Amino acid sequence: MSPSVSKREPADTAGGDLRREDIETVFREFLGRVATSGDVAQWMQIGSLRAFLDGVLASVEYAERMTKRKMGEEAQARGSFLNCWIEGWERFTRPTGDVSPDGVVIVGKSGHLFIYGGSNDNVAMYRGEVEMAADWLGEWRTLVAKRRDHAQDAGRRLAFLVVPEKLAVCADCYPQDLTARGPRPVLRLLDEGALPLVYPIEALCDARSVGKTYLLTDSHLTPRGNRILAEATVSELGVSPAFLPEVEDTPTPHLGAGDLGHHFDPPLLEIMRPMADASRAAVVSDNWAEISRVGGHIGTIRVFRREDAPDERTVVIFGDSYGFGDNAYQGLSWWLAQVFREVHFVWVPFGWDPKYLDSVNAELVVCQTAERFIARVPRLKVNARSLAKKTIARRRAFTEERIFKER
Repeated sequence: MSPSVSKREPADTAGGDLRREDIETVFREFLGRVATSGDVAQWMQIGSLRAFLDGVLASVEYAERMTKRKMGEEAQARGSFLNCWIEGWERFTRPTGDVSPDGVVIVGKSGHLFIYGGSNDNVAMYRGEVEMAADWLGEWRTLVAKRRDHAQDAGRRLAFLVVPEKLAVCADCYPQDLTARGPRPVLRLLDEGALPLVYPIEALCDARSVGKTYLLTDSHLTPRGNRILAEATVSELGVSPAFLPEVEDTPTPHLGAGDLGHHFDPPLLEIMRPMADASRAAVVSDNWAEISRVGGHIGTIRVFRREDAPDERTVVIFGDSYGFGDNAYQGLSWWLAQVFREVHFVWVPFGWDPKYLDSVNAELVVCQTAERFIARVPRLKVNARSLAKKTIARRRAFTEERIFKER
């Protein structure tokens, strides 16, 4: 349970009428996030629906969410704006500092949108305000060590990739104070934990001098940004980045709204320039349509194959949306599929499934996660195929709580 949600039980309130589904519904509708099993267990101990509602409505978390929503509603009420940022036309666009009506996204400088609200508390994490559990660092060290030992015993080469947050790379475009109160969690892992993480923030920052590395209306990267992730990853795997294709923009750009732009009404758009070259790898197995049909993504398994690949080995990527790849968004798996004979993308952030690795004879493995997930330690291992089968069978998506250890 979030420590910002206080619990209180009035003396005149009858207990025993609180149901699990009440907790799940109220967390989703009032706090904008999924209730963890820890949230449910602690509130069920009280058992009173009235006490639960009073506690949520009096919480800091709820007050902050309402403040952000009010800011978004006030911004929307100010009138119409040009919903595509164009240099020189800034005075016609949505003002810097405006927040989306749902309180999730904030407008930054030069058209950049940033995650503002949400369960991962992105801004507080960047400023080093999120307190980690006492055993957090030790658990990360244990997890990485066990995976390295397992990979070494099996003769596999392993890379741990953390994708820098857009906020970390484009901090100069964020409209509010980002003064650090402490180290970011990922920096603690790199400095204090001495963990072998690939975190290519310098390369992504430096590349901004010649072009965008993150999309304006999205939390994800441009083709150039994704190539930088791929360069860092294949280098860690002992392969030359020269095998990666060069980035060439299509001559026919289009208007599109990313995952952040859709939080506004009307959506905020940008001119997107996809890759000109099509993939040289074919998708030979894919359950994405089945998983996404029930509103999910965890459990997605997509397999690429390139018969004439310069490297004949098989790679498995356990990752998230930054690792996912297709012709519409050339994520990490798309890039690696241009280099290796077979690439398996398994949508489990920083996951680990030894049986899956054995079954596909993987020689190379990438554990990938977004920086904003670092505050939670992943489970030591999962069963990827079981996650997929259960998601489809029950027609309901698994959340990230199935991947990360409970707090």
